[in-house]
Amino acid sequence: MTEPGPDSYPARWEADVLLRDGHPVHLRPITPADGDALRLFHTSLSDRTVYFRFFSAKPALTDADVRYFTHVDHITRVALIALDAGVIIGVGRFDALGDGSAEVAFVIRDDAQGLGLGSVLLEHLVAAARELGLTRFVAEVLPENARMLATFREAGFEVRQRREEDVLAVSFAIEPTQSSLVVMEAREHRAEARSVHRLLHPARVAVVGASRRPGGLGHALLRHLVGAGFTGDLVAVHPEVDEIAGVRCVRSLTELTDTIDLAVVVVPADGVGAVIEDAESAGVHGLVVISGGFGDAGEAGLRMQAELVALVHRTGMRLVGPNALGLMNTDPQVRLNASLVPGLPDRGRIGFFCQSGALGDSILARFSRRGLGLSSFVSAGNRADISGNDLLQYWEEDPDTDLVLLYLETIGNARKFARIVHRLSRSKPVVMVRAGGAGQRHPLGHAVRSTELSQKAVDAILGDCGLIIVESIHHLLDVAQVLASQPLPSGPGLAIVSNSDALAVMAANACERTSLAVVGEPVTFARQESAESYERAIDAAMADERVGSVLAIFVPPIEHPSGDAIRSALGRYAGRIGDDRGGKPVVALMVGDASDDAMGDGLTGARTSIPSFSDIEDAVRALDAVTRYANWRRSPSSGRPSLVDHLIEVPDLAPGSLAGEPAVEACRALGVAVTLDEAADASPGLRVRLNEDPLFGPVISVGVDDPVADLLDDRAYRLAPVTPAGARLMLASVASLGAIPEEATANDAMLERLAGLISDVSRTVAHRPDVAEMDLRHVHTAETATDSLGAAEARMTLAQSATTPEPSARRI
Repeated sequence: MTEPGPDSYPARWEADVLLRDGHPVHLRPITPADGDALRLFHTSLSDRTVYFRFFSAKPALTDADVRYFTHVDHITRVALIALDAGVIIGVGRFDALGDGSAEVAFVIRDDAQGLGLGSVLLEHLVAAARELGLTRFVAEVLPENARMLATFREAGFEVRQRREEDVLAVSFAIEPTQSSLVVMEAREHRAEARSVHRLLHPARVAVVGASRRPGGLGHALLRHLVGAGFTGDLVAVHPEVDEIAGVRCVRSLTELTDTIDLAVVVVPADGVGAVIEDAESAGVHGLVVISGGFGDAGEAGLRMQAELVALVHRTGMRLVGPNALGLMNTDPQVRLNASLVPGLPDRGRIGFFCQSGALGDSILARFSRRGLGLSSFVSAGNRADISGNDLLQYWEEDPDTDLVLLYLETIGNARKFARIVHRLSRSKPVVMVRAGGAGQRHPLGHAVRSTELSQKAVDAILGDCGLIIVESIHHLLDVAQVLASQPLPSGPGLAIVSNSDALAVMAANACERTSLAVVGEPVTFARQESAESYERAIDAAMADERVGSVLAIFVPPIEHPSGDAIRSALGRYAGRIGDDRGGKPVVALMVGDASDDAMGDGLTGARTSIPSFSDIEDAVRALDAVTRYANWRRSPSSGRPSLVDHLIEVPDLAPGSLAGEPAVEACRALGVAVTLDEAADASPGLRVRLNEDPLFGPVISVGVDDPVADLLDDRAYRLAPVTPAGARLMLASVASLGAIPEEATANDAMLERLAGLISDVSRTVAHRPDVAEMDLRHVHTAETATDSLGAAEARMTLAQSATTPEPSARRI
């Protein structure tokens, strides 16, 4: 990358960000063309705010002031402005002092103070400063400027301050700390959660493009909102009529005096821009764009889509879509159905996000047939703005959601997705239909990076985050039924209770391919056995410490084909999502029941019972998925590594491909002692690879250095960095490691040290290359020192990172 010069505009520093209340604003570097806007900004400030910034009264900026503030070189002098609907509401800047430090200052318009803008500006100034090689910020602050002092302290940096005459001299290193990363993620989480909350809890909704024709999409949307019993105010926009389906109409959003929280847009693609301009004047917070013809229409549509998102954010709104099916909230206080799906789903405690509008309707119908209720539902279509990550942030906070289901055709910011899922899965299960690895095709409209990882690698990385990965919608609903009505398994032991010897054996055989282990012999009895026999057998299994879950199998006898008595008996084992009553999950195999007409999850009150399946494989596979998740929750290795512990001072290495001794020297320069040991070729060893995946970022993998193992992809994969416990699990999951001597795999810290080389936190300076790829063959702990590694071969590629650093300053 070329060093930036005075005339180069650092477009990479532009970002759309969310304030504390979920409102989006745009950050970008200042330019000389911003002079008039800066003058207007200054005149909007109160005398007190001006005094805090300049330490004196300054009613207006002089021409010299404007030139000085707007003409920066983006190297020694940097300034960022925050714009809301094109108007400057905040400015942050720093001036390098020549000793690795820079003087930082920012000022926020009075009506935007208290919304976290100062913190956001500080994060982005820190990111720019670190990129330019700076290490410390200093500032002079008036003692009474409590808000500015709090911004520095609450950012998580180790702030020092001392009194110098009438001001406080503040100083802090801008290297990330664990505290600063935690603070940043917590603020990002709150802002994104609140942004989605405003979309799903609107007080006023407008439908733009409402049609009088019963067959039109706008007409259907309006009727769906009315039919769901939306509790807020509803208005339609139509150029000619005063009322549609009993709903008041206006000619334009500009006629409205009340603020609109949500506008649902069903107009041709080329008319959406004009709607957004009207929506800005109505103070609309969010848009659901049902209209297609954007990214789903090819390259020209993708350009329109990018312009649409930029316009939406520039006007301070969030966007669901375009090409969206819509969104729903079953809360009785809201009853929102802003979608093309007729009928609001049953009330439940499941949050569901999908991208495909074509599948969303049919999936919701299958939810209903299974008796599964929803708390909220979003189908985001092309997912140009609001994404699965945003909904995960919201559902983590939502007290009405205890289980999250995802049907994702693509993952946008995969690194952030993994981080959020890891945190959320500690308290609420997240189930996702499998996203593909290398070679996966993406629907039109999904402008995302593709991974170079295998399907196994993707599954391993996401599974390590606690995500429950399933193969299909059918499997998704199976797992949801178990999680929605049962406590988590206490262990892998499975008790089988059956009135059919043959089916009990089939169930035991099916467990051989899973993590489940049948406890003892299945309890079987005659086909005509009473419901009380089932209860006694299940109660005995519940009392057995070896049993983690129970499978009850019932085949109706010919003379008494009804299973009502059994259903009633098993109903006492039903529960709720998040039930922590110390029980064990019980599922049933009811021969003759259609799987989509299962017994229900006990949430709606219509059918209170346990999950029922008609196929042994479905029942066992669902229990296996839930058991693996429960094991992950209990495992100490599910902890997330401290990224700061892996912070590396990046040396000034030249980019390029290195092999042999030069690669070893680069490892040593990065703080990991590696020695070339050609004698290692004589015995089996490990092959450790690190690479920068275009979608997931830094990844480490390990396996036996053997061509057959490579062909079978018998390797373990994790996002870098890893914890020692995570490294131990990696080694334990490689099937062929039985061929490796014990001493070669004993040092789990080896993988931890190597993974640190490619950790994204090591990227402190933008114009120095990172470790883009590394391949160490026949790796072992060196005989001379336990903190040194031996390798038969070493290869390394140093290059500028192609992925967005994560974590970094917050951005949408």
